[in-house]
Amino acid sequence: MTSRWRSIPKIDVHAHVVLHQRENTDLILNRPEQMMETMGKHNVKQAVVLPINSPKYFPLDPEQQSAWLRANNETQSQLMAESKGQFIAFADCSIDDEYEDADHVRAELACAIDTLGLRGLKIHPYNLGAPATDGRLRAWYEAATELALPITIHSNPTGYDPSFNGSAPSTIYRAFHALNEAITVAHLGGIAFLETMVGFGYVDLSYTLIMLADLYGISFCERLLRRIGIDRILFGTDIPLCTYEDYEPIFDAMALSADELERIAFVNAERMLTGQPPLDSE
Repeated sequence: MTSRWRSIPKIDVHAHVVLHQRENTDLILNRPEQMMETMGKHNVKQAVVLPINSPKYFPLDPEQQSAWLRANNETQSQLMAESKGQFIAFADCSIDDEYEDADHVRAELACAIDTLGLRGLKIHPYNLGAPATDGRLRAWYEAATELALPITIHSNPTGYDPSFNGSAPSTIYRAFHALNEAITVAHLGGIAFLETMVGFGYVDLSYTLIMLADLYGISFCERLLRRIGIDRILFGTDIPLCTYEDYEPIFDAMALSADELERIAFVNAERMLTGQPPLDSE
């Protein structure tokens, strides 16, 4: 039986290209050629490749490690250029000492966008060891907003985070209140997914949709997406942690209209990538 979801062209807004295999990490090897081959099989036209705010994400030599943020952004730029339009790369973020200066942050982000051609900003509060409301991140938020960039923020409360709720949707919404309504809360907010119903901006479905389908069933997931608002929903996978095969049966089983599926698959993502907030859902 032909998959309805596979037949729709898609933009995956949450993907990771992983260039080296490391121990004690769930980010398994996913080289550019592997990623593009998988995208082709599943009718994924473009993927937003995201960094994780870590000096260990890409294989860097000692000299590059000393300036890992710039090195990561240069690698992101190279991945995008070599993909011939299939990858849309976002810039990395750091709150190391030199990035506590707002002017330095603005200059670094301007370099990432204007010189390296990157298309947005990724924030990972847990990997940075700081809640989304940490004052050191404010300069990044303001600089990205001034540049009208899309911003994706990792979201999933965890007991491994000293503040526990540092990346919860509610914490992210507080951080961006009256500043930017075009943000994307990643992973459907993780275990705090209900908070996305009363938030703003976009929500990507990566990882958590699979968990919710398993725990509560397809009908619950369908109702949840409509409560959040279809125009806020973005298709994302968190590949290689999750696979396109994980999502296909979920979307095929949902009683969503062709228009709703297209909005989730690519229409909303096209708008998000221009830095615009979501349209009001019906």
